[in-house]
Amino acid sequence: MDEQKLIISLIKDDLINFKLVNGLNKLGLNAGMYFTHSCDTVFKLMGFENEKYNEELFEHYIELSKKVINIDISESNEPLNELCIEIYTELVSFQVNNM
Repeated sequence: MDEQKLIISLIKDDLINFKLVNGLNKLGLNAGMYFTHSCDTVFKLMGFENEKYNEELFEHYIELSKKVINIDISESNEPLNELCIEIYTELVSFQVNNM
């Protein structure tokens, strides 16, 4: 598996976890402590150093990730895969524009 596919796979896992935790929170459970924070690994794999992936990058990633809440992953993986690629593309763009 090449690095790009690995990063997109990690983004997908993070989105599924994000959807699950948010769903549990909507049901009244306090599931916030179960976020995997895989985005930290994604940022490191993409070469964002700790001081370079700042609050702006993290907030942008979270805003994009919120789109998964409206995706029904039980019907099709295609919208989820498209969101993963969108997030990856946004991260690459951020990397190009800020490095």
